[in-house]
Amino acid sequence: MTYNHERLLDELDALLQGNPGRRLSEIARLLRVSRHTIEQVLRANRKMTFREYKYQVLLRTALERLDIPNLSIKEIGISLGYTSAASFSRFIQK
Repeated sequence: MTYNHERLLDELDALLQGNPGRRLSEIARLLRVSRHTIEQVLRANRKMTFREYKYQVLLRTALERLDIPNLSIKEIGISLGYTSAASFSRFIQK
């Protein structure tokens, strides 16, 4: 079966932006495709693995939220799935 790559990528983007901590297996289930299909589409269209892509989305989302003045580092970290401000800070420093 063939998939519309752009539509799949748009849906993947929306799912990760809404919750950057989602796992590949959960996303595949929600999109009703295999994990392998997602990996193939990402490699073909974005030239990266799911892990690399997820990292980029997480970083982009974190940087966007850091620009919101009334959000603390801890609040941003927790909203992105980190359990502490320290672990989120280590992620940002990488």
